[in-house]
Amino acid sequence: MQPTNDPIIIFTGDGIADAGQEDKLSRLRQRLDGSDRKLLLHLHGGLVNKANGEAAARRLAGTGDGSWGLSEDWVQVYVVWRTGVAETIRNNWTDLAEDHLYQVVLRKLLKFVARQIGIPTDNGARSVEDRFRLDELEIQDRITGARDTKDPFADVDVHFSRQDSGISRATLTGRASDIELADEFERQLLLDADFNTAIAEIDAALNESQLSRSSLTAVDPVRGRKSLDHLSATIRAQWPDPNRETDEARGLVAVGVFMLKYAGEIAYRCFKRFRSERHHGFHATVVEEICRVLYADRVGAAIWGLMVQDAADHFKPAGFGSSLLDVLAAAPEPSRFVVSAHSAGSIWASHMLLAMASRDLQIKLRLFLLAPAVRQSLFAQAIGGAANQIELCRMYTMSDEYERKDAVLGHDKGYIYPSSLLYCVSGIFETLGQNAYPDAPLVGMRRFTAAPWLNAEEAAAETVVSRFFQQPQNGIVEAPQLQISEANSHGAFDDEKFTLKSVASLF
Repeated sequence: MQPTNDPIIIFTGDGIADAGQEDKLSRLRQRLDGSDRKLLLHLHGGLVNKANGEAAARRLAGTGDGSWGLSEDWVQVYVVWRTGVAETIRNNWTDLAEDHLYQVVLRKLLKFVARQIGIPTDNGARSVEDRFRLDELEIQDRITGARDTKDPFADVDVHFSRQDSGISRATLTGRASDIELADEFERQLLLDADFNTAIAEIDAALNESQLSRSSLTAVDPVRGRKSLDHLSATIRAQWPDPNRETDEARGLVAVGVFMLKYAGEIAYRCFKRFRSERHHGFHATVVEEICRVLYADRVGAAIWGLMVQDAADHFKPAGFGSSLLDVLAAAPEPSRFVVSAHSAGSIWASHMLLAMASRDLQIKLRLFLLAPAVRQSLFAQAIGGAANQIELCRMYTMSDEYERKDAVLGHDKGYIYPSSLLYCVSGIFETLGQNAYPDAPLVGMRRFTAAPWLNAEEAAAETVVSRFFQQPQNGIVEAPQLQISEANSHGAFDDEKFTLKSVASLF
């Protein structure tokens, strides 16, 4: 006989409950039949593996500082979905940081960008390159962790933050257009010895079977093979498979021209973002665009896309979310219904609100968002349809200052990418249809509050979201705040004791 306060933990994949989960919905229905029942639905952030997801659910459902501390009259449901990919992303990106081609392109582009961007002084603008003495050796030390492993370009990035009103802002100098700057970067790479060595290594890897060619080049085909394997599948697919006898060898010049095209595209994207204020800082922006164009598969863009789709799939006719709403529609309305959602769980929660509105399922709920990764446009749509059902909403998220320096791979890996998961999602993972969507506005990112660079559609969604949180029953807690929410990293919001206590006090 299970205790009445034992959490109901449901595992799903592709929107469907895993095999053997059917009885859990029946148990939920039975437990909601009790008098004065309160229901908590917690949606974790995805990305954790199954074992850790279950452990977190049991911790939150238990007692002590790491729990909600709820009484036995609460029915607690935890959905563990799209699990087991965080470790893969972390390992892949850490491995990519040591890739020869990646380091060359990153080093060269950072130096080129630093030369084109100036910081105002009393005597006119001074380039970032000159102001911080960013020669290639200095940049190489910074991007490999030989200096500050947490935030190696903090001295530069302070000039790219809109929060520091007393600091002079970095701006593009000169009259060259984004296309002209991209063309200039391509011309520099064409003559660059380091870039041509990296290309020669890839060419050698592509033609290992042709001894007459590979023996003529004093390069490392093994290192070239690693560089080739790190590239996204869409790029690798455009090269012949060297193991197929029918494929002709790809010439060194052709490989170089091919990669120069992508390098130019990356430079163009960077300058377009710097010019339009859609950048995420000096270091992060360049890393984001290199990863988006060349290595999206490796750093998790495809996985994130699957997670976003997975959240929506839960509310298809055969999805678990639809089955859950069937139970809620048939059961007596709980005396209190609370939905808490961490990170990507907010995407799941938004689709649930939309599904409830489409069914005209009038159940009052309290909504708590912890570092939400949902796009503003989706959340604006969700709250527009569920305005009468949400009786209270609180968002707990980090200030932009902390968001920018919460390195997603770990605080000792800021030299690879300096900012949080939300910055990573906004800068690399999000798409608009089939197109890249850099600087996609996310609800949990304070950077977008009244941001003047938003387009008309984005600004309309931001206004809806801001007005929603300005309502007296709603609000935003910007962490860290002493003894209210001391979460100072993205992953801390569902285990930091003051945050949990603060949230649970409003249940």
